[in-house]
Amino acid sequence: MVSVARPVRPLLWVASSKRDYRRFPPRVQDNLGFELFLAQTGQRPPSAKPLKGFSSGTVELVKDFDGNTYRAVYTVRFK
Repeated sequence: MVSVARPVRPLLWVASSKRDYRRFPPRVQDNLGFELFLAQTGQRPPSAKPLKGFSSGTVELVKDFDGNTYRAVYTVRFK
């Protein structure tokens, strides 16, 4: 099997988003971090769902852990 490298799009954090993300439990950071990496390489993360009420291209990732729900939202394009 031949592996083809995918280009990695930059990940830009807005306002306090990176600080907020670092407050998530380590297991949640690992899970959502991998899903963000999948998005950066043009793949569809398993928990990705279009965010209602926003333009197309705005996606929500959700991880339930230890009785809490954690969310990460990203967009893949800007006008």
